[in-house]
Amino acid sequence: MTRPSRVPFPWTLLAFWFRRTVFVWIAIALAIFLMQIAICGIVHDNQSVKAFMQVLDYFPSVVKIALGGKTLQVGNTPGLLAVGYQHPFLLFLLMLFAIGVPTGMLAGEVQRGTMELILSRPVKKLHVYVCAGLLTVTGMFGLVMMMFLGTTTGTRIYEFQDPVPLDLFFRIAINGGLLASAVGAVALVAASFFRSRAIAVGVTAGFLLINYFVSVLSQLWPRMYFLFRYTMFNYVSAPKLWRGWPLDDMGVLAAVMVIAALAGAIIWQRRDLPL
Repeated sequence: MTRPSRVPFPWTLLAFWFRRTVFVWIAIALAIFLMQIAICGIVHDNQSVKAFMQVLDYFPSVVKIALGGKTLQVGNTPGLLAVGYQHPFLLFLLMLFAIGVPTGMLAGEVQRGTMELILSRPVKKLHVYVCAGLLTVTGMFGLVMMMFLGTTTGTRIYEFQDPVPLDLFFRIAINGGLLASAVGAVALVAASFFRSRAIAVGVTAGFLLINYFVSVLSQLWPRMYFLFRYTMFNYVSAPKLWRGWPLDDMGVLAAVMVIAALAGAIIWQRRDLPL
């Protein structure tokens, strides 16, 4: 009795998907990198900071909370630089990759009918899922490293009166990478379950927006603050990051990422493909 031959890992598929996403990654990474340098250029100038704070006073409290809340104070250089790590535009760029890439590789290929061609080759369904997961997670951590590199470059270009603790921003970047990767894992679950890419994107974006809306609303409304602990943004706590590595919060985000990724793998493996 002959033993069944082992199906090799589809490195060709991984390389093909990599080439298809690398230019999007470069564009997003460049925007994030330049954004951090621009913020360094603003924060190093005290007059620009004062003007920024005066303009910010005219905006509603929700804007201040979204940009950093109590850390936005003249003289708090690290807190002002941290704006670049939680700015809504930055979150949009990160989530654009975290949601768009896995849904495009799985649900997108199914919707276009090309998944049938992929699975007609000697490849395992689980290998296809692993390719999408690898590109999503490595891409997300690559983006947050570009974010940290932008801050490091900015502190070398501009002079600051106070020392800038780069270790703090490295911790923020790693923690943010875990959060973004957890969202990417949720996108993998949606992409594994839904046939339509638009529905997968909508479900994941809705999940993220609900988390973000509840986190902001709970900080504006004291009676609703207890809801904050149930959002994913609770686990990127700035006070804890300033003190050191928040291993408990990082563990929760890592657990969400792993559980969601495993759930997506099970759904994808049991799903009848091609459709």
